[in-house]
Amino acid sequence: MKTVVAVTSLVLVLPLARAADAPPIPVAAARAVFVRAHALCSADGGRLWGRSLCGPLMLADPRTHAAIANVRLPGAQRSGAYYRFTLPASEPIANAPFEYHGIRFAQIVWPLAGDADEQAVTLMHESFHRIQPKLGFVVKGARNADAMISGDPALDTESGRIWLRGEIHALRAALTSRGIARKKALTDALELRAYRHAILPSTVGPEHELDIMEGLAESTGIDVGLPSSHRLAYTLHDMNLVEKAPSYARTFFFAIGPAYSELLDAVEPHWRGRVTMKTSIAALAARAYGIKVVTPPAQVAQAILARYGGAAIERQEAARAAKEAQRDAVYRAELVAGGTLRLPLRRFKIGFNPTDLDRLGRYGSVYHHVMVSAPWGRIVVSHGDALIDSSFHALTVAAPPSVAGRTVRGRGWVLTLSGDAKIVPDPKKAGSYTVSFGLRPAH
Repeated sequence: MKTVVAVTSLVLVLPLARAADAPPIPVAAARAVFVRAHALCSADGGRLWGRSLCGPLMLADPRTHAAIANVRLPGAQRSGAYYRFTLPASEPIANAPFEYHGIRFAQIVWPLAGDADEQAVTLMHESFHRIQPKLGFVVKGARNADAMISGDPALDTESGRIWLRGEIHALRAALTSRGIARKKALTDALELRAYRHAILPSTVGPEHELDIMEGLAESTGIDVGLPSSHRLAYTLHDMNLVEKAPSYARTFFFAIGPAYSELLDAVEPHWRGRVTMKTSIAALAARAYGIKVVTPPAQVAQAILARYGGAAIERQEAARAAKEAQRDAVYRAELVAGGTLRLPLRRFKIGFNPTDLDRLGRYGSVYHHVMVSAPWGRIVVSHGDALIDSSFHALTVAAPPSVAGRTVRGRGWVLTLSGDAKIVPDPKKAGSYTVSFGLRPAH
């Protein structure tokens, strides 16, 4: 069975500095982050989820793997109330939950990105991820875990993007309205959602998992991290970022989760106590506002979409699809038809930037910033192209100029081989390579 660590937030993966050169994270600066995180989670006091968000927190630098934590760890150097250490190079670093020495941390990339509000939301978003299993929010099964990492590709089709954007526009109108106008806009958002699910049924399962696992995390980050006067503006900020993202399959929840959560908070503040892995947040909102959702026929759905800028959305997505067709031809030549290096994904860990990937139809997704460690070693892709198939069975890059040595470099990526791993010709594809480790080539 493969082991996957899914990175859920933004991280720029860069080549590592030598451990001896790695400067430690400044304790004074780190202390300010730890103090702020503790103040935020203490102020919540378990209000939102019936359990405190306070707990093990780790700051880690992806350039050097230098780290500092608020709890004692084996081999860590104590510095006041905190503990400094260096993470193994094989560990991906990101804003994500992170298991280390038997402790589940909220891991935060150092230095923290964004303004004060973004940092506060990130701290509480990841603190929620840390306690998610204790709340019963767990994704079971390898197939579901893969869907959690990649989302459903149908959301990145022209049709998927059009109808998701329609829902986002209607939700924006609901959030910025009151009374009858809010209920009308929310009804429209729910019907656009129902229509999208009817024409793209493959999206329903992955969307639901991500709504619960990530949408709730982001809405928690906003609710606990920000004063009430800032929450609406931040939710709209998230929605604007998602709509501009190159891929929706792994980012949509930053818009959808906070939007429905804000609408629920306005009429039913204790709704979170009823949420399980089977709960639809959108359905909760419908019930809270007394809305009976029907799936509209195509003509009616088109009329609803038109009320929220549908004509402009369709023009923009048609132009985007045309550009994508040209881009995909380049990717197919580079990563499918041409000479390649194929790395199997078994017992692997992965860190990636979910806003910086492109779908390549049935072939999978092209990642431009990703780090993967596995029994064969570690590959770091920075400003390059790496194709990962939809089932997460393999990562493929263009064949490098040379495959000699323990460190192999291609355009925008570096592969460091471990143990007895070596690069060998791929018997299934002329001019291509795979890796051999543990007695035989991996396919």
